[in-house]
Amino acid sequence: MKQNIKQTVLENGITILTDYMPHAYSAAVGVWVPRGSRHEASDEFGLSHFYEHLVFKGTENRTALEIAHAIEDRGGNLEAYTTRQETGFYAQVESSDMPLAIDVISDMLMHPRFDKKEMEKERHVIIEEVHSYDDIPEELVGDIFNAIHFKGCGLAHSITGNVKQVQALTRKQMLKYGHQVTDEIPLYVCASGKVKHEELVELCAKKFEQKKINGITPEDIYTPNQGIKIVQKSDITQSNLFWGLSFDRSQMSDRDRSAFSLFNVAMGAGMASRLFQKIREDKGLAYSVYSTADLYKDCVDWGISLATEPHQLKTALALSIAEVKKFLRHGFIKDELERTKTNILGGLHLGADSPEKRVIRMAEQTLHLGEFHTMEYAEKQIRSITEDEVLATVNRLLSTAKYSIAVVEPKSKKKTVLDVDLF
Repeated sequence: MKQNIKQTVLENGITILTDYMPHAYSAAVGVWVPRGSRHEASDEFGLSHFYEHLVFKGTENRTALEIAHAIEDRGGNLEAYTTRQETGFYAQVESSDMPLAIDVISDMLMHPRFDKKEMEKERHVIIEEVHSYDDIPEELVGDIFNAIHFKGCGLAHSITGNVKQVQALTRKQMLKYGHQVTDEIPLYVCASGKVKHEELVELCAKKFEQKKINGITPEDIYTPNQGIKIVQKSDITQSNLFWGLSFDRSQMSDRDRSAFSLFNVAMGAGMASRLFQKIREDKGLAYSVYSTADLYKDCVDWGISLATEPHQLKTALALSIAEVKKFLRHGFIKDELERTKTNILGGLHLGADSPEKRVIRMAEQTLHLGEFHTMEYAEKQIRSITEDEVLATVNRLLSTAKYSIAVVEPKSKKKTVLDVDLF
């Protein structure tokens, strides 16, 4: 589990991190931009996600098809994603093709064309993507939770933006975004696999030569709220619930983060979790039920998601709350802490074979935490956490958190009314 991590910062502010895997045949390498949907002004909602799409549509040196051929003809994959915190572009390739991957990704970010016709075509594609999410109640209820819980800050709006917002985005805004990437926002180049650090540094110095020193990082604003919102939707049969909370990350040390992850996994990660056993296996109220946690630079949110028959919604909600309260009072049951540790460490070990998982872990830790912790460090910390630490940490963090509830239910004459005392 020992990792060989090297870091170099170029004169133009680009941070390069490598995780050398001597026995790997492949490499995963990418560039991460520390700007996501939370950093968008009200007239820019969806812009980061649109940018992520549009840089694939051609550069000054390659057409969209040539971008695809460059990586796929070598058996590789070129991926991208947008979150609320960052936007990432990475490729999985044979280790000998790492220079090609950097050449393609740097071309996309440093020399995008933002062609007007391509932008209009991609606008329609993104609108179809928005519609597809709107058709999934589980996605919709999560967006509604964010909208009410984070009202007043960028975490509140969806990553894609809604149809009206996507329709309103302009090429001028896209050009401004592209200028920020090339001239203002710091970039992070991360690679895992059989990749030589010095070679990557030399490549990045050439391929990102036009990148200018500025180091302006978008500001993060966090404004939590409490509230309940019920939305009715046609053509669905189940009530979809997401209830959750958030707290300021300044309250959480690195050790607290490990303790909280043990709580989250025990509560709702997998078939052996408390929520799955109580709500699905014992009561038969839901097919899917789980808990989830998101770590941002300035806050952490945690919540529970499930879908059930409308007449069972209040029962399922009450049971999920009761399971959390039970943990807060009594902590782990017999052998549960050790099983949960084994679960987390097993996942860490399985991911250790994957350059893709390792590079994403490295990039997101660096961007969200401001530092990178090796898998060896993480394992030692998880193993050393005590039951008393977990119980004290979770009780302290949840006692200061703010809570919200979102529901998407079938359309009917009578809307559900929830009068809930969470904690």
